[in-house]
Amino acid sequence: LASTHVYDHTAGNLTLALGIDQHQLEELLWFFRREDPSTWNYSVLALSFVAMILGLLLLTINIVRNRKRKTHMYRETVETMQEAELEGKQALMPVQGYSPAETQKQELTPQDQRSGEVVVQWKDGTVTSLYSAASEDA
Repeated sequence: LASTHVYDHTAGNLTLALGIDQHQLEELLWFFRREDPSTWNYSVLALSFVAMILGLLLLTINIVRNRKRKTHMYRETVETMQEAELEGKQALMPVQGYSPAETQKQELTPQDQRSGEVVVQWKDGTVTSLYSAASEDA
């Protein structure tokens, strides 16, 4: 295999079948044996560069779509939280039923009360002083 001067019977029969003489066959074998592989190397380098560019393009598209999806999900979450908070506030205090005048009517502070006097409102609605006036006079 190292020398082209060795005669091979199968190669001789092949050259006769192809119509190429032995000298041309030896030149072709020598050409392909010493061929410069730089064109192959450059083509593989170009192909790897194209593959890298395509990979980076797909990576950036994926990153952008994930960011959009996360911001969309975040906005939906914030909206639902705000709606739930609003519903919770409305459940605690209905807006239509609230008026400051009613709250002032509901306060049970008689005008004749003195400071330090303790007043109790019972379940039946009666309001009495916790300490009787007689104990203060004594």
